[in-house]
Amino acid sequence: MNTAVTKHSVEKAKERLGVNKKNAEKRINDALRRGKTAEDFSSWERSFLEQEGKGGCRAVAYNGFCYIISPLATCVTLYPLPSWFGRKKHFDGKEKIRNPKKYNKIHLTADARSVL
Repeated sequence: MNTAVTKHSVEKAKERLGVNKKNAEKRINDALRRGKTAEDFSSWERSFLEQEGKGGCRAVAYNGFCYIISPLATCVTLYPLPSWFGRKKHFDGKEKIRNPKKYNKIHLTADARSVL
């Protein structure tokens, strides 16, 4: 299944992926075939992709990039996914831990002191 690509999407792929036109079209086709949509995720990733896919378009995550695909299976544009996308989230109860290393350092030293 070949996807129609817009001139804008090819230019953005060349700029952001550092590839030529032929490889840009191949990556876009791979993203459509192998990429993950909002239905494949839960929680934050799902809401992010649903929010990005506006006006009948859908967002597809593939290889660290978000591809916006129109209802006619045409790639409109692509851009890098946020750094948190696809990463495991850490929680303490219902509170999100923003920096797990710092959290562990603080709590491990506090636990060590309470044992002594």
